[in-house]
Amino acid sequence: MANTFRARIITPSETVFHGMVSSIIVPAETGYLGVLANHAPLAANIVSGKITLREDSGKTAIFYSKGEGFLEVLENNATLLLDSVTT
Repeated sequence: MANTFRARIITPSETVFHGMVSSIIVPAETGYLGVLANHAPLAANIVSGKITLREDSGKTAIFYSKGEGFLEVLENNATLLLDSVTT
C-alpha cells in the first residue's frame, strides 16, 4: 500500500471531497503543483484548472476549479478551499 494522506476540497456551500489519497496535482499560480504523503508544510494560491486526486484505492478523481482558492498542506493533511468546483 502506498503512503497516503487526508485530502479535502471545500467550497463555500459544501465539502466536495474528503478522503485518503496518495497524490494530488493542483493548478497553482506558478504552475501545476504535486503533493505526496509526508510533504513539507505548504501554502499556495490556486487558480482555475484541473485538480487530480489519486485515491488510496487506486481510483483517480478529477475536479475542475472554476475560480481562485487556497491550498494548505500540513501534517499529512491537504485542504483546498475553492470558490467553485465541478466534476
